[in-house]
Amino acid sequence: MKSIKRWAKIVIGVIVTVIGIILMPVPGPGGTPVTLAGLAILGTEFPCAKRLINNVKERTGFLTSGKQSQRNRIGIIAAVLVFYVVTGVILARIWAG
Repeated sequence: MKSIKRWAKIVIGVIVTVIGIILMPVPGPGGTPVTLAGLAILGTEFPCAKRLINNVKERTGFLTSGKQSQRNRIGIIAAVLVFYVVTGVILARIWAG
């Protein structure tokens, strides 16, 4: 059963990544988050990616622990949303010509 789940995650990760790559030419950042999501799904099934994920979790643990955790999360979400919107506006203007 564990092997079936592993292969299912790999297949889903590949499908999501391919969909993201197909969406890349669409104006705005449409394909980028989808591609990254697919790669994240794939990354959970490979040992080298698991080590990288654990390393990132260890280095960023201060963001989710302590009194400042709520402010840190809000700041990170705000930064990601601003980046996403600015990227979409810039790419839309580039595509518009």
